[in-house]
Amino acid sequence: MMCSYESCSCVQEQEQSCSKCENGLSVLVGIIGGIVFTAVVVLLFINGFLTTLGFSGWVALISALVYLAGTVALSAVSEKAKVCIRCSLGSLVFGIFGTIFSGYLSIAADITAGAIFPAVIAGLTAFFFAYMVISTLFLIKCLVKS
Repeated sequence: MMCSYESCSCVQEQEQSCSKCENGLSVLVGIIGGIVFTAVVVLLFINGFLTTLGFSGWVALISALVYLAGTVALSAVSEKAKVCIRCSLGSLVFGIFGTIFSGYLSIAADITAGAIFPAVIAGLTAFFFAYMVISTLFLIKCLVKS
């Protein structure tokens, strides 16, 4: 396996590569998907369909911790997975740790609908959760493709 960090591409002997274009697409789709999911969640929260953030925060936090443990375990098991994880590490770290932080924030605040600050926290949690899921889907795509 050869890695060139100046050109941001990782290449394995079997012609597997992770291009800048693919990483940029992952970031772009993650941001767009996160914004769309955030808009839906904030609208539901403001209109009272999501009454508290506590349960959503727990779901986001536990999911992020499972994703983090799964990513670490996957990198320890497979050499092919190490290449894919190395190529999409920025997106994974941003999504997972953002979800952990915002999930903890929504649990600690334990706030209900009706104000602007709770809607912002709900939006942050939704954005990072969607970004984490989308970056993991791109990781799975890389694993299946190779």
